[in-house]
Amino acid sequence: MILRSLRLRMLGLALVWVVISLIVAAGVLQHLFTVNIERAAQVGMSAAVSRLAAVLMPENPVPAISAPLPDPLYSTPFSGRYWQIEAMDNGEITRSRSLWDFVLQTPSPEAQGELLHHEVGPGEQNLLALTRRIELEGANGPRSFLVTIGEDHRAIDEAIASFQQDTTRLLLLLGGLLLVAAWLQVLLGLAPIKTLRRAIESVRRGDAERLAGNHPTELSPLVEEVNQLLTARDAAMEKARSRAADLAHGLKTPLAALHGVADRLRESGSPHDAEMIESLSTEMSERIDHQLRLASLRLRTTSHAARSSLNAAVLRTLTVLKKTGRGEGLHWVAQLGDDCTVDLHRQDLLELVGILLENAAKWANSRVLVYGSQEGEAAVLSIEDDGPGIAESDLAQLGVRGRRLDESKPGTGLGLAMAAEILEINGGTISYHRAEVGGLRVRLSLPLANAAGSAA
Repeated sequence: MILRSLRLRMLGLALVWVVISLIVAAGVLQHLFTVNIERAAQVGMSAAVSRLAAVLMPENPVPAISAPLPDPLYSTPFSGRYWQIEAMDNGEITRSRSLWDFVLQTPSPEAQGELLHHEVGPGEQNLLALTRRIELEGANGPRSFLVTIGEDHRAIDEAIASFQQDTTRLLLLLGGLLLVAAWLQVLLGLAPIKTLRRAIESVRRGDAERLAGNHPTELSPLVEEVNQLLTARDAAMEKARSRAADLAHGLKTPLAALHGVADRLRESGSPHDAEMIESLSTEMSERIDHQLRLASLRLRTTSHAARSSLNAAVLRTLTVLKKTGRGEGLHWVAQLGDDCTVDLHRQDLLELVGILLENAAKWANSRVLVYGSQEGEAAVLSIEDDGPGIAESDLAQLGVRGRRLDESKPGTGLGLAMAAEILEINGGTISYHRAEVGGLRVRLSLPLANAAGSAA
């Protein structure tokens, strides 16, 4: 599985490199410690070899020393410290009392030099041994001897084990500190990306037109590309809106002329033709207005973030409708409860609520009821009127573009269709039911705003 998070990738790589580095460091430190502690032991053994060479009596056929070494361990059987002298001309061997009857199988160094090696000692002891080849003048001429000093490696092993424990604790602490430092490095290193994401969200919400701020050199090309795309998008949208506006204004004059033709036909005694032309021109005007209103809606993406007060939008629309000729004669009842912040742009929400309240006012006989509440992760708004209502079998036809179920009042049936389009853009739903007061009940379900969003 490939991790999609840059943070996890970088922390994972940091963890791998820290572990590998600590393992390598532990191995190198152990090797260096072993080499140095054996080197220190070699110094002491070299001094003991020199001491033996100084008291060695070469005139004897069997090697012998004139005085014992001062360390009593050389006289204690299997004590862990041993010496051995071998005459190379006759193979006679003299050894310390600590070796008892055990003979060390020592290699012969080339020429006169020292050789540090490991040997098996009494009781299967692992010995660190130092062998030196020396030349001494005997009774019958020069003689060669192999002088060996051996020490039990157990003390060195114990020192190495103790060093390993201390080193392990230190390296674990160091590894923890390195991982914390890596986490801070990743956190600070990726902080500009989080800042860039906030800037993009501001552009999506409409709080900013372009990506602004001081961005790192590595992100500057990306910021410039995004800003150029935003400029190109705005130019294309502005051109499309301008063309739509030009088309609408271009059609206004012919439509006005058609109204004039209808008036002249009515005056000339053709009221039926006049009414047909007037109806068609009115429907064309409303359709043009509908498309212009759709063009003004904000485009949304799944990552868009917006926050708008549902209660504020309803109360503002009610205040306006109460001042209209139709609204003054109606009784308006609003039971909104706790305010809900929904994930719609304020202008889109006002457009949506306005369409539905205007539709209710148009069909109501005396009153319009508005209810607001929160259900789970959605805000619910219900709008009821006491008008004639429609049959249950016709409810599914509501909101279909251009479909009208009642021709008794003016309109094109595009209002509810536009409301459905607004909800589709913003992730909401709409349903239609028979109202308890006799008319139509429209129920909206609107997504609640994300807590991370900013006020629209």
